[in-house]
Amino acid sequence: MKNKKLAAGIVGLAAVAMVGGTLAYFNQTMTAENKFDTGKYGSTIVEEFKPEDGNDWKPGVEVNKDVEVVNTGDQDVVVRVKFDETWVNKTSGNKIKENNLLDGTTKQDNAVDGLVEKDGSVVELTLNGVSTTWIRGEDGWYYFKDKLAAGATTDTFLDSVQLIKDADLGLYVNKKYYTKATEKPDVTDLSKWTSYDGEMPKDATFNLSVTEQDPTATGYSNADYTLKVTAQTVQATTGAVTEVFGAAVPQDCLNNWNLVDGE
Repeated sequence: MKNKKLAAGIVGLAAVAMVGGTLAYFNQTMTAENKFDTGKYGSTIVEEFKPEDGNDWKPGVEVNKDVEVVNTGDQDVVVRVKFDETWVNKTSGNKIKENNLLDGTTKQDNAVDGLVEKDGSVVELTLNGVSTTWIRGEDGWYYFKDKLAAGATTDTFLDSVQLIKDADLGLYVNKKYYTKATEKPDVTDLSKWTSYDGEMPKDATFNLSVTEQDPTATGYSNADYTLKVTAQTVQATTGAVTEVFGAAVPQDCLNNWNLVDGE
């Protein structure tokens, strides 16, 4: 962002004027220093969330997650937030799914096939004040309708998250194994067993039926879920909002913000 656009980038301004005399015995130098004090700009996200509540997250379980923005500066600002999510397999480290600019709705193509490519988000976000105090722009950001005064706090815009009840936790298949050994081999070591389809071989001495997850269709099981909440604030001037937020700001917000004209 250009310093010309945001006052927060200015740390001081000095003007110096010098006048020199034309006579050999007369010389005068004058200096004037004009000190300008910039406003203090600052903001922070305040979150009420217990990390342990997210451990072993089960379908249908709602986890409290209150999030709001505080203006810690001494100047008015305007605020917008967005939500992005990622799912990463804990064993392989591979990204399972990524969804950006969430709107709180969910969409799952198939709850039992273990595939997620056609899914939207499977996490319900309980958002507060949508279309009243928080208005979604065409760019997918949520804009706080009121200008946020120094020391003020926004309304809570996220209240909780919930994994949908029928979240796809992977495709599981049943495989059958047998052995001709006289003593039963270790059932956890399948290399000592022979897989088969159809009827069990007549010369088998032990039979084993194992339910296994298809490694190519794991769904959302054995995964780490990250919900990224991004909040952005900018000084409440026309130039700053145009430069940082662009043209996607809802008109209701612009009308309500009553921005100061100028750069």
